[in-house]
Amino acid sequence: MRIALDPVPLVIGIYAYVGEQLAHAVEKREADAADALGRRLARQRAQADREVQKMVRALHGDVKTADKLLKKTADVWKISQETDLVDLVILPRGDGGAAPQAYVLLRPRELKPLLEAIRAAAAGAGESGETLAALAAAAAGIADSKAGDYLTFGFDPWNG
Repeated sequence: MRIALDPVPLVIGIYAYVGEQLAHAVEKREADAADALGRRLARQRAQADREVQKMVRALHGDVKTADKLLKKTADVWKISQETDLVDLVILPRGDGGAAPQAYVLLRPRELKPLLEAIRAAAAGAGESGETLAALAAAAAGIADSKAGDYLTFGFDPWNG
């Protein structure tokens, strides 16, 4: 699926989603400061290693996704210098077609709220009803994907 979109609401939507992801990651640390976590886990040496690994893995996934998306916003700006609009590309991983110029692989549970954030930013920026409907349809279509599958979320220069 390709959706022609102004780069500003696209990047704003990515920033909004990344902000939510990072806030969620902060909540997972159980509101403990680093020194309090260190003291608590040092008391339980054998169990501490497993607990720390579990906590780090939970935080790492959200932070890693946020980092990948933030890096891609620079690519959106570069692509938008070539044309006024950017093609937002969403494809199943390994679809066989040409990969977008810049992309990340995301799971459906990550992509659906990201598309909803982009749609909200696009609505606020006054994008056309057709564009908003295409973004809503893309988010709804994500539900058909298997939870463990990866989808390509990428960007190409717009070819009108």
